[in-house]
Amino acid sequence: MRCPNCGAELEAGSIYCPVCMQELQIVPDYDPLEELVIGEEPEQSGEKIKEQPNKEPGKADPQEKPGKALWQSKLFWQLFASLAAIAACFGIFLMSYHSMGRGNDYAYQLRKGEELMEEERYEEALPYLKQAQSLQSDSEGADTAPLRLLAKAYAKVDAKELAVGCMQNAIFIEDAARGANYELEALYLELMELLNEVKQTHLIQEVIDSCKYDGIREKLLPYRVEKPICSLPEGTYHYYVNLELDAEYGAVYYTLDGTEPTKDSTRYEKPISLTEGENLLCAVAINKKGMVSEPLVQIYRLEFQYDPDMDEED
Repeated sequence: MRCPNCGAELEAGSIYCPVCMQELQIVPDYDPLEELVIGEEPEQSGEKIKEQPNKEPGKADPQEKPGKALWQSKLFWQLFASLAAIAACFGIFLMSYHSMGRGNDYAYQLRKGEELMEEERYEEALPYLKQAQSLQSDSEGADTAPLRLLAKAYAKVDAKELAVGCMQNAIFIEDAARGANYELEALYLELMELLNEVKQTHLIQEVIDSCKYDGIREKLLPYRVEKPICSLPEGTYHYYVNLELDAEYGAVYYTLDGTEPTKDSTRYEKPISLTEGENLLCAVAINKKGMVSEPLVQIYRLEFQYDPDMDEED
């Protein structure tokens, strides 16, 4: 090792040149950075490194074993199955929680019932309306909307008694909560229309008699309608007969073939002359409100016996 300034020989480990007193800077014979960048030289093992043949692009080496894709590994599918099971359980939990929450939601149950009623899906609407009613039936001043809708739904599925019972309950709840008011009057009028729809008009007078509010009773009186009465009882007659019909409220319409009369049927205005054979009378009264009474149904048979003596007299 020599001094870079004067060229004098230096002892190993010297810091200053003994000749020119120049401070020495020890520089390593190799560049550490170069070693880091280049990396270690391969060990000389005496074996020549085999040169890899040039591969054609897109052509696989026949001696190279292909590796498995991730989705083909057993571990992948185990993890996938576990995650799928967890997701399914979580989904079921969310659905159950959501369903339980909606099952106790009065507004949701009522709204769903109303939507199904509008779509005329009455059977499907019933469970929602029942649940809505049960959620608020015990509360003071309860809403009568579920009962009113239940009455309409029951009427559409031909559950007459249940329909009438729901409307009567609605009237009772409204009366107990708020007494005589416009809403109570509207409920009574709805009940009148319902009785006509389900053909239970014979209950109208009973409803009127049970109402304790004079003002509402006055509004209900025009809805009264009674089954017609006939001047002769049904039976077999051996002579020609004429029938007289009468009804206290409304006009009488009748048929003689057993079909239920409507406003388009024959209106009774004079005695009805029966013909020989069987006559099946069906008559109803219809008032100005369009309320139809219970039908009067009676069978008359006119049978005339042949008398041979009458031919001899001729």
